Amino acid sequence: MNAKTQRPAWVEATPENEMLHIDLGRFLRYGLEALPEVEEIMSELRPCQVLHLTSTREPVMLYEILREKGFANFNEARNGVWHSYFRKCGCEEAS
Repeated sequence: MNAKTQRPAWVEATPENEMLHIDLGRFLRYGLEALPEVEEIMSELRPCQVLHLTSTREPVMLYEILREKGFANFNEARNGVWHSYFRKCGCEEAS
């Protein structure tokens, strides 16, 4: 991924304190499966709310699964940590 990829407007327009955050590292550290918890949280997101996942590994598996469930995503690596942002498709873009 190009380090200079521009963030989409919906990521830029959402303040960090309004995003729902999950650290996938806590699952990886204990050998736990994160997908059931992520799917449960995704089903409870408010319209247009953003989920921000962090992990030391790129969560490639989640991209396709959540796209199939109607979520847009944006991903970037910063300082050795992957930041993945998800939002239900169909929300109006931030102006």
